[in-house]
Amino acid sequence: MNMHSLLAAAALSVASLSAHAVSVEAHQNATVQPGGVRTGNNGINFFNIEGSDYGSFASYGVTRFDIASLKAQFDAQYGVNGWVVDSISLSLTQSNASFTADGAVDIYFTGNDSTSITSPSPLQYPFSGDFADAQYITGYQFVQVSSGTVDTYSLFNRTSANSAGAQALVADILADSRITLALVEGDSGVAATYAGYNNNSYAGPTLNIQVSAVPEAQTWIMVLAGLSVISLSLRRNVR
Repeated sequence: MNMHSLLAAAALSVASLSAHAVSVEAHQNATVQPGGVRTGNNGINFFNIEGSDYGSFASYGVTRFDIASLKAQFDAQYGVNGWVVDSISLSLTQSNASFTADGAVDIYFTGNDSTSITSPSPLQYPFSGDFADAQYITGYQFVQVSSGTVDTYSLFNRTSANSAGAQALVADILADSRITLALVEGDSGVAATYAGYNNNSYAGPTLNIQVSAVPEAQTWIMVLAGLSVISLSLRRNVR
């Protein structure tokens, strides 16, 4: 193979290992009230987080994602154990109601993917005690804009400091094919109202994951590509 071909091959190798971003919509979500998981169409069409000020309508939200196909894509591109998670974010689409109100919301990770979030379910507001392993990831301020507005919140970034919950989320992505997140009131007056996975107008909770090749593999390929460029340049200078 001549030097031009080597350089082209190296460039293709580097390109194939560039960052790969994929999104997946939740395949389940639940609004968990004092009386249990909200049933009927509204229980899956919407996804609500309401503080204790709302009495029997107070709720926290649970959303679950199947990431098996995403991981298969990553494995096909980078090889099994050949990729790392660069960033994770959660997108939620506002689907506002008359009772919607601004306020704080906290996001938690749980490794419990087996507890049912559809009726019948043992889950019951308040959140405390339902998921013993829950770990705090981050919090945000919900601000009502208009239905259809997509709010996206960063859960993890490999180049930044991350909470223990964020690190546990990454570990679960690498080890498992299902992800469960819980969204909980950060103050008693919040009423964040979002589209659920079965909503007729808007996308439900969506997990966005970006990955890239493990640093060692990518570094070596980039070095080889650089050496090819240098070698080509030297050959031209000798002529």
